[in-house]
This record gives sequence, C-alpha cells and structure tokens, in this order.
Amino acid sequence: MDNKNLNKIGSITLALIGFVSSMITIVNGYSETIATLSKYLGFIISHILVYFNFFILLPFAIFLVMTAIISYGTKKYRTKIGTHGIPCTLMTMIHFKVANKNNKLLNSIHRDIYHHYYKIKDDICSHRIGSVENANKAIEEFLRVIHSSILKTFRMDLTINIKRLSLDRQENLCLIPFIHYRNVAERSLHNPRDFNYCYYIGIAEFEKLSRYATMARAYRDREKYEVNSIFTYLINQRKRYWMSNDLQIDQMNGNFFTSSDNYPEYYKSLAVFSIAPPDKDVLPEGLLIFDTKKTGKFSETECAQLFGYIAHLLYELLTEYNKYESKKKQKSR
Repeated sequence: MDNKNLNKIGSITLALIGFVSSMITIVNGYSETIATLSKYLGFIISHILVYFNFFILLPFAIFLVMTAIISYGTKKYRTKIGTHGIPCTLMTMIHFKVANKNNKLLNSIHRDIYHHYYKIKDDICSHRIGSVENANKAIEEFLRVIHSSILKTFRMDLTINIKRLSLDRQENLCLIPFIHYRNVAERSLHNPRDFNYCYYIGIAEFEKLSRYATMARAYRDREKYEVNSIFTYLINQRKRYWMSNDLQIDQMNGNFFTSSDNYPEYYKSLAVFSIAPPDKDVLPEGLLIFDTKKTGKFSETECAQLFGYIAHLLYELLTEYNKYESKKKQKSR
C-alpha cells in the first residue's frame, strides 16, 4: 500500500474518531463527559482532549465529509475536463476552472513566454549568441520561464524535456536528448533521473494506440535505445499531442508502455506534444514532454492550448537553431 492510500486511511480514521467522540460528548453532556474522563486521565488532560476534539478533530471531520461530497458531485465534470476518461483532481479543477483568471493566463503567454521566445529567436538570427553551447543555455532558460509560468498559472510543478528527432548511422529514426528542465521536487534529489536515453521509433503504423504499446513491449534491442509507445504513436501518426492523468491506468488498459527506468519512479502523469508547425502532415522536429509524479493534474482543454502553443514556438526556435548549428559546423571544417 502506497503513502497516498495510507494518508487517506489515516485521515478517514481521525475524522471518524472526531465525529464519534463529539456525538458521545453531545449526547452525554459536557460535564458528564469531563467527569468520566477525569477518573482515568485527570482533570487537565480531560479538558485538553475534549477541546482538541471539538475544535480540531470535529472541524476536520466536517471538512473531510464536505470535500468528499463535492468530489463525488463533481466527478462527472472532472472526468469530462480530464484526459480521455481519467478525471483530474478536485484541486486541479479549482486551479483551472475557478482560481484561474484570464488575465493571469494571458499575461503568462504574452509577457513571459512570448517575450522570452522572441529574444532568443532574435539573438540566434542576429548571431548575438556566440556558440552552440550558449544557444543551448538560452533554450534551457526558455524552459525555465515556461516552467515558472505554468507553476504560477496552474500550480503545476512539471519537468519539461525536449527530444529531437534524428537518423542514426543505420538510418534508424530515433529521438535523442536535447534540453531538459527538472521540476522543483526533482532538483532536490540526490540521485535525479537520467535524461540521456535515446528512443527508437519503429516504422510500423497502426490505427490503434494499443498496437503501439504491444510493439514497444516486443522490442528487444535495448542496448542502444529505449522505447516509448506514445513517442512512436505521435510521430508515426503525425498526431499533435497525447496526455494522461494516470499512466498506470493507461498501462493496465494496454495503451501505454515504456522501457525507461524513469517510469514510474519519477513520473506518473504525462503530456507529450509534437514540435511541429500548424500544418498537419509534417514530420516533427522532436517532442516536447511534460511530466509529473502526481496524478490528476491535467485539464485537457487548457493544457492542449497552452502546451501546443509552446510546441509551435519551439518548432520555430529549433528551425533557426538547426540553421545556426549547420553554419557553425561548416565554418569549423
């Protein structure tokens, strides 16, 4: 049993204790309850217990019951705004649909994300960035700005990762590591995850997502590459994005598989976007990947719009970056 379930059982137990003991005190009367407890615990401790029960445990029980009622009552709506039938949490619904204001999101997109994107693109085009290493640092800083904007707007502490699409020497299509930005929780770990995995992209095309998961499970040559069924699905089908509020559910349903050791230790929810222009049938430059160890954090409508917008900006950045990288290689010959 994981910590999440243990915490839930503990909370329910405390709430029941608070509710039952409060009812007993009300039925028996305050004076009689104090007198009975004083025989065994003493006068002072008895008063402390009764006060603690009425002012701490009972309000906690009421809060827990009200939260459960609201959670049950909004489950259908939370399922609708979640990801393919997997509901977002109650707090996620509040962050996206209640607490979020249009100005907050618009300011984040315009002032934070677009202004920073424009500066990096202009610096690359105008050759104010002197090396590929500095260009990489500039894009990493852009991911930091994106992370900060998402955290500020939707209270989501996400790890953001870019992988570029490439051909190896044997003409195999693969995803190679490029730039990443760790979430706050992960940056405090002594042994954080490895972002150096390369992913093999199979050439077979299927209509059903489950077929890609089956193909990924059957992949054997893992000395050089890892596999992720969603990565292959998005690239082969030219799909814009895929999101999951709980990868364990999708894995049990046969729609997700990855050979990476990073799952499920470092992430349990995933949002992957093709780094591509608005044209539909274009091979992407790579994938933009958001993940978190928490479940139920995505509201698909808002995330699809914001993350998709960021993916379009990164396509333009990587297009300029590729030109810049090619010129640098030619000059070095």
